Amino acid sequence: MTNGSIPLSAARQQLAEAITKAQSSAFAPLDISPWLAMALLQKAIRRGRGEFAQQAAATLLQIAPERLWRRCGGIAFEDIGVADVETVSLVTAALAGKTLRASLGGELHYRRGDRFHGGQQQRPC
Repeated sequence: MTNGSIPLSAARQQLAEAITKAQSSAFAPLDISPWLAMALLQKAIRRGRGEFAQQAAATLLQIAPERLWRRCGGIAFEDIGVADVETVSLVTAALAGKTLRASLGGELHYRRGDRFHGGQQQRPC
């Protein structure tokens, strides 16, 4: 580990462990378009509104999972960044593709996104 960064392979292992320990989200998808869900996800994370973020994520996971993962990548780099390098590493590992996510339990193993919206916002914006 150099300067607080972790290699991608270590991040993938850490992601697998986090998924194994996590509990399933109980949030139901919303009846909204994928574009509105993507906007809601990012705004809710920026404002520390975890329930809205999880509902938006559940919506995207159901109707457009590839958009969920792309948006999570953008959020990790734009809104979280150096404030939480570990979270950015985990999201980067998840962005490796559908095959990796399938090996960790599949798209429907979306878990609570507490790292993104755990109360105090950890982004420089």
